[in-house]
Amino acid sequence: MCGQFTRFSRSSSWSSSCSQIAAAPPRRRFFAGKSSVNTRRDRDTDNSRVMPSNVEIKAKVSDPTRFAARAAELSQSEGSIIKQHDTFFNCTQGRLKLRDFMDKSGQLIFYERPDTAGPKLSRYSISPTSDPPSLRTVLSDALGVKGEVRKERRLFLIGQTRVHLDAVEGLGNYMELEVVMRPEQTVEDGQKVAEELMEKLGVPRQSLVTGAYVDLLLKGL
Repeated sequence: MCGQFTRFSRSSSWSSSCSQIAAAPPRRRFFAGKSSVNTRRDRDTDNSRVMPSNVEIKAKVSDPTRFAARAAELSQSEGSIIKQHDTFFNCTQGRLKLRDFMDKSGQLIFYERPDTAGPKLSRYSISPTSDPPSLRTVLSDALGVKGEVRKERRLFLIGQTRVHLDAVEGLGNYMELEVVMRPEQTVEDGQKVAEELMEKLGVPRQSLVTGAYVDLLLKGL
């Protein structure tokens, strides 16, 4: 899933919420979305807080070694390894998950995004926790568990985009791009960034997937 990644920078937030030439013809895009990020962001009814937004994309990775080499070259780093255990809870809208970093720290994350292939706008809010197990117990009792996802993530930072190479238990290898939107940027701006980076990383259109990892696991994919 969606600010800077709080696992490494506590002063910022990231993203993962409850439950797209004569002159030759113009280049065909396969991304959806026309509205401005500013106009599409939700506001908290109590304090008018603007929810942060990302433009995200997920795809299956057939050659993780090759993908990692390209990401390392573009980011000029070897990336950071993060272990994550995500627990998804039942809710009436969006997605609510508890992310346990397996080091006595975690995040409670609510996010909303469409289940479509290609880049999509994700809006989210995050609350850190120093006791993920206790919080998991309370939320499990109150809401019930929808599913769980365990993965090892390799994080690369390329410009304003977080690039994730994920080894997901029970699913295999995937990549996620999270373009962290600036206040003045539109959805089209984020889509352009995602499209260009996808090409540089050698991600083909046919490898795009929809939904969250938990959805793929529940479907048995």
